[in-house]
Amino acid sequence: MEKVYIGTKIVAAEPMDEETFASQFHAGIGTGPATPVNRQGYKVRYRDGYTSWCPKEEFELANREITAQEKALFGIK
Repeated sequence: MEKVYIGTKIVAAEPMDEETFASQFHAGIGTGPATPVNRQGYKVRYRDGYTSWCPKEEFELANREITAQEKALFGIK
């Protein structure tokens, strides 16, 4: 049975459109008839180094920039 979860993690991200991400990281993703519009979004890097792309609306609903105090708490420069 499907359950619903709330996930939390610290990620590094930068604004990047889908086509740019596809050309730099995953050739073929974000191009072709399945994605006729070059969507705005974010390149996201996780703690383990995994990198992915997320549409702008989804990213901004699920994430907020952390404060300097939060960075210090987690030992992030």
